[in-house]
Amino acid sequence: MKVHLIILVIFPLFSFGQADKIDSIIESRINHKSENPVYNILIQIDNSDKNKNYSNGIGIKDQDSSLVSGQEQFKIASSTKLFVSTIILQLIEEGKINLNDKASKYLKDIDFLDFENFHIYNKTKFANRITIQQLLSHRTGLADIFSDKEEEFFSRLLRNSNIQYSPKSIVELYFEFNLNETSHFEPDNGWYYSDMNFVLLGLIIEQIEQTSLAQSIRIRILKPLEMKDTYFEFYEKPIQNDLINQYVGNLNFSELNTSFDWSGGGLVSSNNDLITFIKSLFDLKLINKESLNKMIDVKFSKENESRYGLGIYESNYNGKTYFGHYGFYGTYFGYCPETKTAISYSISQAITEFNTYNLISKILKLTE
Repeated sequence: MKVHLIILVIFPLFSFGQADKIDSIIESRINHKSENPVYNILIQIDNSDKNKNYSNGIGIKDQDSSLVSGQEQFKIASSTKLFVSTIILQLIEEGKINLNDKASKYLKDIDFLDFENFHIYNKTKFANRITIQQLLSHRTGLADIFSDKEEEFFSRLLRNSNIQYSPKSIVELYFEFNLNETSHFEPDNGWYYSDMNFVLLGLIIEQIEQTSLAQSIRIRILKPLEMKDTYFEFYEKPIQNDLINQYVGNLNFSELNTSFDWSGGGLVSSNNDLITFIKSLFDLKLINKESLNKMIDVKFSKENESRYGLGIYESNYNGKTYFGHYGFYGTYFGYCPETKTAISYSISQAITEFNTYNLISKILKLTE
């Protein structure tokens, strides 16, 4: 009995000590005065096997405002893609679609899409060769509004920061920028990250389900997992509305209408909800083992880019492999099957003046 009492006394002290170290590491990265201010960092780590869990928020919500708790909501940006790919794999399990299906099978009748002309490379049309798998893995060669026309897009955004986008207007902008004529390669001849792949996947889901993508995500993922902090921003009514402000340099993106993200990055969530989602994914509560193996069967991407599977990145922290997804506004969530560790974080700045990878590696080291 005495031995057990000693263990019970020592363990909390060990945990609190580690938590204090993590707090100190995070606090050292908070900087309100920089040209790229970091007002807060929210992070949650779940390592249930070793009882080394951490959840906290360091910093303030914004200038001259209250302290964060770590439970706040934030835009997860491109991490939304993992939700979309999960639904596609569910539809495959249900026999409604196949990985090798041509995307044109589901998209050819959408008038505003003009799918036949969606992918032109060297003056040749290749859209009808694009498959579902190529869309999921960014191997179509499609150009991207945000990276290929970055200056033009953000200039337009700042001039019209409150415009409500729709899938139709996103596609119209793609054609207005002539991006259909500047594809990067023939389908399956390389890797190029483009949100347009997931715009098309979102449209495919809507064609099959005959409902909005927001509703499909809610019915198939959010409700079953009781993810009460998560919603499709600008396409659903806000839930709780305890959002932090997220910056790109000194520009507060939380003051902009970011409905242009849609299926490529439109969800709002919290660390707790994202931990719930990623653990449920790997616990096979959303898809079966065969589907999960297909999802995490990562392939080469490009130099200095993590390998990519079906809507999921492979990352390495301290020699351990994590599967998850990064978001533009300084977010990430992922899972390490080897150690059964889940992590989710939000850094309120897309352009940090410190190395985020090194920061997260150092924090994870303390929970191993």
